[in-house]
Amino acid sequence: MGQHKRSPALGIRWQPGIGHDPQALARMATTADKPAKVMGEAWFMGDERAMFDYLGATPLDDLSDEQIEKVLWEIASGTRSFGHMDEWDDWFAYLLPRLVALKQAPSQRHIIELLATGFFILHPERDDDTDYADALQTLGQVVMGPSRWVDGRLNLDHVLDGPPAGPSEAWGWWNVGGDLSVSLFFCLKYLHPEHIKAWVESVFAIGDPHWRAQILVWLGATRELWDGGSAFPSGLESQPPDARWAESYLIDDKLAAAFICEKNRSAFKDALRPVLALHLDDWLASIAQVDYLEMEAVPYMVGLHDL
Repeated sequence: MGQHKRSPALGIRWQPGIGHDPQALARMATTADKPAKVMGEAWFMGDERAMFDYLGATPLDDLSDEQIEKVLWEIASGTRSFGHMDEWDDWFAYLLPRLVALKQAPSQRHIIELLATGFFILHPERDDDTDYADALQTLGQVVMGPSRWVDGRLNLDHVLDGPPAGPSEAWGWWNVGGDLSVSLFFCLKYLHPEHIKAWVESVFAIGDPHWRAQILVWLGATRELWDGGSAFPSGLESQPPDARWAESYLIDDKLAAAFICEKNRSAFKDALRPVLALHLDDWLASIAQVDYLEMEAVPYMVGLHDL
């Protein structure tokens, strides 16, 4: 699963248009062959358990998104409720790099979100002795892929649900895209604390007001998770500002004592405070120059001057 024991993992920097690392993806694929046996469902009644025969009989790129999502949901929900099973662990390790390669399109973001949810559940606590570099360089980089950016700015056709149909309709900038929200948490959770500062600086180096709006709304909506440490994604609210992602409700205190470990939370806050002190007012001014961002996003950027 891209988790070889190496001395400390390399950090990452987010740069628009630079997505997953092909070499990291190849390493992950090489270490996870296709399992010889298909996996079974997690939730069943009686003696008969349905098996996902299509995993063995059909090439992965011929499966529908619905078929893939069903498999990922069974792995995530089954592991959370019943613990690890070799068949689920093995299939997840096999699917992860191959789905990252196949499902780059923004329209398939739900699969990327489910992969991250599954990873959180299979690896609920960051381990200092484990190198997460390959996972970070692949799944953690999808939101930077070229299909999501145009000349260093977000491709607005693919943000949230896309532009509204008419001028009288709202776009929904009071919410955060699920793929962005889960990617931010993925990096925050699995980066080595020494590498969080460089990653945070790269996040704030992206000079697009729409990106800036999403980041600031996310900071306000998720503060209980990255600041206090007692909250979990299962507690994220469904009303605006909504920073949930696919099946984030599965991630709760049953899995670990904290979603983000204290070292990473501290490193994040230490990196965030000086960056906000330097850039927050400029970011807010640039966001306010876009009328729908000023109306829809700015009211939900709360408490940022108090960090």
